[in-house]
Amino acid sequence: MFRGRFCDLLRPDRPAKTFEPDEVLYESGDDERCFFFLRSGVVKIGTIARDGREIVYDLRKERDVVGELCALHEVRRDRAVALTRVVAMVVPFDEVAEMLAKHVVMLREFIGIFCGALSEAYERIDSLAFDSVVHRTANVLQSLVKKFGRPMGNFIELPIYLTQEELAQMVVARRERVSTALNSLRRQQIIHYSPRGHLRLDVRKLNQYRLSDAPINVEVASVLRR
Repeated sequence: MFRGRFCDLLRPDRPAKTFEPDEVLYESGDDERCFFFLRSGVVKIGTIARDGREIVYDLRKERDVVGELCALHEVRRDRAVALTRVVAMVVPFDEVAEMLAKHVVMLREFIGIFCGALSEAYERIDSLAFDSVVHRTANVLQSLVKKFGRPMGNFIELPIYLTQEELAQMVVARRERVSTALNSLRRQQIIHYSPRGHLRLDVRKLNQYRLSDAPINVEVASVLRR
């Protein structure tokens, strides 16, 4: 992984910083240009909409990089908040840039991080434009399975606990509509709940549902305005 190999090149005695759940790593508008290399925990990346609603772009976990957009903008355009207890190595942008200039292989992988994030952003835009809330919910669950899923019998379990409000922030829809979407997926036996409240997914059925014809979401504009 990029983070592991890159951090091996940095000072081994660099202290890590700990963030408690709901603690902000950086806020939109901050001008401190630095990267966060996650040693443990989960961080949510997003923004606050004009109407005050929180929107979550992505979740990052151990061995991921957070704050990479500081390479493009001197002022933060997104925000990062600890979803769980997080331990991260904080590295200034100038130091990262200097290290990448010396190691071409790492530079290529770093560019890959940007391209991956851009690809996911395109997929999210397509989903917002054309998919119903239930299909958008299924797409978000699929992305969570790829990042966090662990086998649990015939299912894949998400070991992190996400509230319906947090899922709604990722789907970009009201919590009530995401709750209805989850109930629909549950009736189709696509999702189940463990005794501890974790989501378990039948990935085969989830993929079949996601690939089925999704009705164009003509209400998306009004959803985003609410």
